[in-house]
Amino acid sequence: MNLNTLITTAATRADDLEAGKLWSRAEWIEYANDAQNEACRRARLLVDSTTPDVCSITLTDGTATYDLHDSIIFVRRARLVNSADGTALTVLRRLHSDDLDRQVGPGWQEEVGQPRGCVVDMDDHQLRPYPTPDTDDWEVQLTVHRTALIPSANETYPMEQGDDVPEIRARWHIGLVNWMLYRAYSKQDSQCYNPKAAAMFLADFEIEFGKKSSAIDEAWLVRQQDLTEVEGNF
Repeated sequence: MNLNTLITTAATRADDLEAGKLWSRAEWIEYANDAQNEACRRARLLVDSTTPDVCSITLTDGTATYDLHDSIIFVRRARLVNSADGTALTVLRRLHSDDLDRQVGPGWQEEVGQPRGCVVDMDDHQLRPYPTPDTDDWEVQLTVHRTALIPSANETYPMEQGDDVPEIRARWHIGLVNWMLYRAYSKQDSQCYNPKAAAMFLADFEIEFGKKSSAIDEAWLVRQQDLTEVEGNF
């Protein structure tokens, strides 16, 4: 299903085929993109280890932290490679600053050399290799769970044009309509607001994609869970 089909399907179910009658096209576009984002957060639908802008981080001599792409929900694996020839050097272990304070000492942040781990509880949405790299010859390759990618800097959402399609698999597309209708019937307008209908469509969405993944759960899991453990509290 493309964006036009998603909007037509939702508008038909809501008896809103006349453009702008109750919900504008801009609202339906927002609802459709929000639906895909919610589906990805709840069900961890998109796993990526190949998109360069998301999954490749070039290390720099003396630089301690590196920004992660905005789309990343969880880093599942981090692999150090030689940037010149792609030779795999090690899988970076997940480390906590308290453990390093006890086991290495308070000066661990000043250590330099080939990274053998990454510290996960000191920086918000950043990768901190340990020790700090002392050369420009390394790259970190990530495997991540993420949300859908916005195609260009000129776009607001992953889907904006009528022929744009959701990044999640086609068999899950129809389930997005339930969230679109939940948002539509939650609109604070006398002609639109219908809490009973909103609750019904939310329940159908949750059957397909799971309960809400809260920000507090995601933030805790980023800092506490091991790279190989199943992430998410449902």
